[in-house]
Amino acid sequence: MNLKMTILALSLAIASQVIYGQEAYSLKQCLNYALAHNSALAKDRLERDLSVQSKREVVGALLPQINASGGWTRNLQKATIAMPNFINAMLPEAARDPNASKYMTVTMGMDNTANWGAGLSQQIVNFALFNAVSITKVAGEMAELGAEMTESDVIAQTASLYYSAQTLAYAVKQFDESVLLLDRTLGILEANKENGLIRQIDVDRVSVSKSNLETQRASMKRALEVQKNLLKLQMGFPMAETIRIPEIDTERMENQLYSAALPVFDITRMLPYKMLKARQTMLDKQYKSIVYEALPVVNFVANYSMNYMGDHFYGETFHNFPVSMISLNLRMPIFSGMSRNAKIKKARIELMKSEADERMLEQSLTMGQDNARRQLEQQLRSIESQKRNKALAEEVYQVTETNFQEGISSLSDLLNASSSLVQAQMNYVNTLGESMKAYIDLKEAVGTIHDLKQ
Repeated sequence: MNLKMTILALSLAIASQVIYGQEAYSLKQCLNYALAHNSALAKDRLERDLSVQSKREVVGALLPQINASGGWTRNLQKATIAMPNFINAMLPEAARDPNASKYMTVTMGMDNTANWGAGLSQQIVNFALFNAVSITKVAGEMAELGAEMTESDVIAQTASLYYSAQTLAYAVKQFDESVLLLDRTLGILEANKENGLIRQIDVDRVSVSKSNLETQRASMKRALEVQKNLLKLQMGFPMAETIRIPEIDTERMENQLYSAALPVFDITRMLPYKMLKARQTMLDKQYKSIVYEALPVVNFVANYSMNYMGDHFYGETFHNFPVSMISLNLRMPIFSGMSRNAKIKKARIELMKSEADERMLEQSLTMGQDNARRQLEQQLRSIESQKRNKALAEEVYQVTETNFQEGISSLSDLLNASSSLVQAQMNYVNTLGESMKAYIDLKEAVGTIHDLKQ
């Protein structure tokens, strides 16, 4: 039994060393990992690749189109046609056969035919196709902007989850310290009870408070694990592996919040605004495509082929002759039943709608950054208030504990001071977490969220 316990203890110790020996992931490392493994970003990269191939496909239609063909045919049963018997009619009257048939049959073709050839076509004037190249270029820019927007979202969500996990870990640590305080209080009470200075019910009251704290601590630990799993999911990190993050540095975090240097809000730098402008460009190109449908299309065509026929591919029955041609073709739309006019008007309406969307977006983005800035300022004031409350609660608890040991304060005073200290600690933790969320929201609102990678 002792051997089994020893082996178990060693196994647990080794496992702990493996877990705690792992490198803790900094925020920068988490963001880089997420940008490399996030599923949404991987999909956006495929969209960018797809837009590149779409552009190549359209550009390819502008280049010369060359096709080759060839074939061989063996006529097992040749075609036979009937025609007037002109041969008998062409003979001198004395030589004509009066009983000759009015019609005669002629077998057409030879036993073998073969051919090969090549054709070339080239667009000379096709404004709709030229415009399609511009459309694919804009589509590529939109795919690039979409990938940047997704990247910004991944950074913001990863950072938010990271700081939330750090905050929860800090809360668990605060609960651990509070439980230790109650353990120390229980030790004092147990000694006083043995000396007959207090009753058992007083010890039980502290035990209940400690049990409640332990329950809250366990709940907080479960919340921390859930938060870590959400972080791993966002990063694309293997769920079966353990991820460690460093302990929160409250002083450094507060300095980061207070010293945040945010640039002047410039709406033209915002990705949603850039995406809207790209969409407007796309609508303009689509409008031009409809207009260009009414313009003429000119293309050039050239063909060359060689034909062979004969009973055999040699001898006097074998013949071959080339065939070649060039042409310049013009297609001019004249009347489309007013459908083109309706398409043009619809395209203009879409452009007008996009202009209204631009005005709404400008107001929305301006309001968003203003609200985010005000929220962060409010959170910074709350941090100062909660820090003072926390320091005051710690001081009150220390004084109350000293007075309790000296018999000046009651047990109720001590429990109330302990409860107030726990509440002050949790309020500070919550305010810190909300402040970091406001900080991330503001950086996202002003378009500087990528700075978190530095």
